[in-house]
Amino acid sequence: MSLNWKLTTARSFHRAGLAVATLVCMSPAFAQDKPAPPTTRTIPLSNKETPGPAKATTDKTKSDPSDFKEAAPAGGGRRGRGGEGGDKDAKPEKTAYDYELPGADGKGVPLSGFKGKTLVVVNLARNSSYNSQLPALEKLADSYKDKGVVVIGVPSDEFGAAEPGKDAEIQKAYQDAKVTFPVMAKSTITGDSALPFYVFATGKGAPEGGPVHWNYTKFIVDKTGKVTARFGSDVTPDSNEFLSVLDQVLDGSYKPKKAGGPGGGEGGGGGDGPPS
Repeated sequence: MSLNWKLTTARSFHRAGLAVATLVCMSPAFAQDKPAPPTTRTIPLSNKETPGPAKATTDKTKSDPSDFKEAAPAGGGRRGRGGEGGDKDAKPEKTAYDYELPGADGKGVPLSGFKGKTLVVVNLARNSSYNSQLPALEKLADSYKDKGVVVIGVPSDEFGAAEPGKDAEIQKAYQDAKVTFPVMAKSTITGDSALPFYVFATGKGAPEGGPVHWNYTKFIVDKTGKVTARFGSDVTPDSNEFLSVLDQVLDGSYKPKKAGGPGGGEGGGGGDGPPS
């Protein structure tokens, strides 16, 4: 063999040995056989050097349950059974201010325009035997004006056909009688065609008496729009019975009383019906 061949062969074996050694070092078996790292001896600290409890680190990636507390209802109120804040569909109680009367000019007269006033609403009939009360109504309107009382007349021909004629004729008749309080257009106040105000004034929650029975029935509406008292035809607007109740309504001390007579409304015992 030549010297060159021997050198070449030796180099080949040397390279093969290095490759085998590298593969052995990289194998899992070789890694498991590696010796464990040397242990470190722990030297106990003195009492002065004993560290305090380790501070807990806050992991910002974790959610704090306090961040998810349920928000309180708006307004700080408690939820009711009917939903938050109570029953939103509840309708406010109606008052006389929710209605209007037909004006002599054909336009509606909203009673809301009399807010803060005490109203005396009376159905008029110039040919009625009770028409003698007209001067007393005029005097009432004038003497109680400064106390916030407004008298409103509503002509009606339903009882004894005592208010005949057209609106122009009716208005002229009351002007000739020196009536200064407002007189509405001729109206129907009973039955299916009754003015809504009269349905309200004689319905549920109103003074006793039911539908109007005759001319010159008087309703007192207080400053809040509530119909508080009712007087029949026989109770005149200048009587102590009527004026005492009106004064109590004005000062807020009036307490409705049931009338004893048939058809009599609260606050008046004179009855509400045709003359005997």
